[in-house]
Amino acid sequence: MLEYPYPSTQETVSRLQNLLRINTINPPGNEDVAAAYLQQLFNEAGIENAIVEPFPRRTSIWARLKGNGNKKPLLLVSHLDVVPVEQEKWSVDPFGGEIIDSMIYGRGAVDMKQMTAIQLTLLLYFAQLQKDQQFTLDRDLIFLSVADEERGGEAGMQWIIKNKPEWVDAEFALNEGGGSGVQIGGKRIYPCEAAQKGPFPVTLRVTGEPGHGSIPHQNNALAILARAVHRVAAKPLPLHITETSRQFFAKIAKTQRMPQQLMLQLAANPVFANTIYNALPDQNLANVFRAMTHNTASPTVMHAGQAHNVIPGEASVHLDCRLIPGQNQADIERELRERIQDPRVHIEVDDGLPGYEFSSKTPIFAAISRATAKEDPDGIVAPYLFPAVSDSRFLARAGVTCYGFIPMKPETGVPPIQLLAHGHDERISIANVEFGLRVLFQTLIELQTKS
Repeated sequence: MLEYPYPSTQETVSRLQNLLRINTINPPGNEDVAAAYLQQLFNEAGIENAIVEPFPRRTSIWARLKGNGNKKPLLLVSHLDVVPVEQEKWSVDPFGGEIIDSMIYGRGAVDMKQMTAIQLTLLLYFAQLQKDQQFTLDRDLIFLSVADEERGGEAGMQWIIKNKPEWVDAEFALNEGGGSGVQIGGKRIYPCEAAQKGPFPVTLRVTGEPGHGSIPHQNNALAILARAVHRVAAKPLPLHITETSRQFFAKIAKTQRMPQQLMLQLAANPVFANTIYNALPDQNLANVFRAMTHNTASPTVMHAGQAHNVIPGEASVHLDCRLIPGQNQADIERELRERIQDPRVHIEVDDGLPGYEFSSKTPIFAAISRATAKEDPDGIVAPYLFPAVSDSRFLARAGVTCYGFIPMKPETGVPPIQLLAHGHDERISIANVEFGLRVLFQTLIELQTKS
């Protein structure tokens, strides 16, 4: 691999601070100011760029650094919007971009303005290398930072796929969804999202018999629904092991000693899997494993009743259902029906986007693995099924091979990245900004110099 100086961590941190100081809480989003900041930097560097604003102030920005065209482009994806904050529960200004004890604080620090800053730095750096005739890109680099990811993508990626498909005409896309390192049995594992579940909203609805609260009866809609919800939530739905999950457990197992090695080898076995998950000492990790290997149905919102002394005649609950790639509406309806076993409970499955799965035997996955090993020789990259969703679901349907990888090391005394995203005092260390920048720089260098 050709050697080049690393891009500047200090400049990347400064750009991240500038992005964090722009309030892009969604709703309403107002990503236009952040997009304008990025556009100014691209204009100064002479990089081709454009913005779209399908709705007032809902702005996405695209930029393209052209190469020689020997290979199909690589798409670097991020989003500009962030989730709301409970400001009174933060110890700092969520939009101050402050650095305290080498940690950069702000809403979006890990979800995912740090990736925007890193991708921005990489594009500017490669533009300078090309300008100085030190390097020629074999594949165009496309930068796309969009609005509205946190609320469904209608004003962002979904609109772009429909109206600007040429913006995402790429062989590979690199987005969020993986890369946050975890310690398993003393080994650092970096999951790389190669698959993603599909969201399918479900409503359970019961029509019963209304009446006075002082006279209970057996046709209380809320009581019937409560029993159904308990049955759904009491234990996982049936196991579904994909090739990605099989590789994930097999790769991690090789890093472990007995008996952990055997436990992980059996984690993809339908006979033993749930017993293994229940026996794991880290039940937060076990919950992730369960979500990777089952269709899930989480009760989130319930509606019933108008007054405390009236038995409701109707009750409903929303289930946030995420389906394993290859599963569809009929599958989740069947699994829920078998679990609930009560014909009085009506199951309504809304339209959703199916999950997807890509092979880990690609040049970009290999480049990610080697780049991570160079920066963390003790780290292992494993293909991962992301149980949530990202804008990659739109790109996958457009024919782009998508991976999720924002490299971040687990750090002593710092909560897991998964807890910091959307949490109070969201923050990332300068060291992790540097780690992510270096890993992704090495990844891009390899993708440009190897077929």
